[in-house]
Amino acid sequence: MVNLNLNDIAANNHFKAVKDHLQARIKKILKNGVTKSKTKYFPNNDLKAYLNYLLIDDNLKQLIIARPESITGLISFTKSRYGGFLTKSHPSNIILNNLFVKSCYDDTKVFSKHDFIKTIDIDTCPYCNRSYIYYLSKNKEIKPEIDHFFPKSKYPFLAMSFYNLIPSCQTCNGFGAKEEKDPLKEDLINPYLLKNSDFSFTFEPVSSRIISTLLDKNSIKVKIIKNVPGHLEVFKLKDLYELHSDHVVELIFKSKIKYSDTYRTYLEKYKDKGLEFSDNEIDRMILGNYATEEEIHKRPLAKLYQDIGRELGLIK
Repeated sequence: MVNLNLNDIAANNHFKAVKDHLQARIKKILKNGVTKSKTKYFPNNDLKAYLNYLLIDDNLKQLIIARPESITGLISFTKSRYGGFLTKSHPSNIILNNLFVKSCYDDTKVFSKHDFIKTIDIDTCPYCNRSYIYYLSKNKEIKPEIDHFFPKSKYPFLAMSFYNLIPSCQTCNGFGAKEEKDPLKEDLINPYLLKNSDFSFTFEPVSSRIISTLLDKNSIKVKIIKNVPGHLEVFKLKDLYELHSDHVVELIFKSKIKYSDTYRTYLEKYKDKGLEFSDNEIDRMILGNYATEEEIHKRPLAKLYQDIGRELGLIK
């Protein structure tokens, strides 16, 4: 729902930050294997070949900085060439999980989730635009939520790939929503490949109640008239957005009392006092939310506000 901007400079910096650690860890695993629950695991021939492949030329770099449109091809290449370890239950998965997840993604000394999110510069969940991406941990720490678009349980070798790490909210990344679902089976689109225009909102009255009880949230129904079906189903967007009808009712109320025209005229008076507002700033104050496409990610429900606001004539 919220498009993420490609940032190849940040992807390269991300690779530089983890390169030495991953290369050293690969060499150690090739030599000593991995111990888990007192059991020693050594790479089989397929995994040995793959790990050695990552140490050649820029192959590790290409894995970490692979653009979102290339990741599916990367999966197909890896399956066809080293397919012997690409099953969730295969013992080699334990080794790949140790390499990319436990020793890198989960290690705060190697990978800072806070710094990563600052680089991407997004505040709300790109899957739903309903919630912020930060949550309070059990230790009362404020942490960002990050989803592995291709789940790390199924594709552990993608666990540190820059464009596979998607900021999200706990609802979209949690039980009943994304969980460990495979995008290849659910028809999900990476937010870096989504367009803001792939989703659009409107509303419809529920009988005649919108006239008699204008401020009643049950008087209207939010409708998603343009969507990506896989996202609508996995993230339960239709049902969740129907809970936000009160926001739309307030916008309708503003349009009924010609709020935008009155407010624009009111703010014009402040020019003589040296206080001048841009059109964008006025639109934002009228909506009660960000008013431009580039700012959808900054506040929850901004896409909903913008679509309905334009439909009602509150903004252009």
